[in-house]
Amino acid sequence: MDTSARREAMKLIILDLEWNGTYSRRLKGYINEIIEFGAVKVDETLTVVDTFHAFVRPQVGKKISGKIRTLTRLSNEDLVDGMLFMQAVSRFKKWAGDALLMTWGTSDLLALIENCRYFCGDGHIPFLTKYVDLQRYCESRLPGIGTMQMGLSTCAQLLGIHEEESEHHRALNDSILSLECFRVLYQKDAFESMIQDADDPDFYPRLTFKTVILSDWEHPMVRGADMTILCDRCGLEAEQLSDWIVRNKSFRADFYCPHCDYRFTGRIQFKLKYDGLIVKKKNLPFQEESQEETAEGGEDMADLALDLQDIQEES
Repeated sequence: MDTSARREAMKLIILDLEWNGTYSRRLKGYINEIIEFGAVKVDETLTVVDTFHAFVRPQVGKKISGKIRTLTRLSNEDLVDGMLFMQAVSRFKKWAGDALLMTWGTSDLLALIENCRYFCGDGHIPFLTKYVDLQRYCESRLPGIGTMQMGLSTCAQLLGIHEEESEHHRALNDSILSLECFRVLYQKDAFESMIQDADDPDFYPRLTFKTVILSDWEHPMVRGADMTILCDRCGLEAEQLSDWIVRNKSFRADFYCPHCDYRFTGRIQFKLKYDGLIVKKKNLPFQEESQEETAEGGEDMADLALDLQDIQEES
């Protein structure tokens, strides 16, 4: 392959979308109707070679919600002369060619699937051939992030990248900010290991699969063999002191480790994902409260933090 062909094959695009949540009479439910495309195209040196921007005239919801107006500073007047969604998709496809597509997280792809299905009856994205979740890539390159999902602004702050508040939550500006983060964290082998083939039969089912949290004792995948808890301090199996209860979509019981003279609460959560069941276990500080109070829904800050983490991991 000559140099010019290899450079063309290395084109990368970072796409960002803005959308307006609105009610559809046809669906008898809500749809995230896309109202703005913004993208930046770079070559193999991560140098910008072109940008793309388009407003999309809403067809389902004729007015932007107050929340979206505040978030994006877009007005209804901004969208009056916008193109229709499928026109924007057609123009973007021609502009993108066969470039690899990146978005910050998968929510933009899910919105595209939703809009393609609504407006043309096909949930496949016509310009998507290769894909990288840029959020997931950047998280993998930043040590200490753990399992918490990282927002674009947080990533920029961690990398010392300045962003103008007035420019945030606009499609083109967010795609450029994503690029700045990507440049700092780019490592060729690490990046290429995260490229996904959109023609893979598993790509769309995996992308659209919604994690299910199992909290019913009667479910066949909730097995007694998974209900053992190890002591954090010595690694040995702890003794169960109380019956299991369900709290905040997880199973809880009190435990005692005789080797460490340590009492704590064990938390187990069963998550059914596309690739199968994941059993997550966490030991929490023991609290002096009755099982009845706990079962009735009393929450502490540790629980709230864990629940937030669970929600972020599922998105």
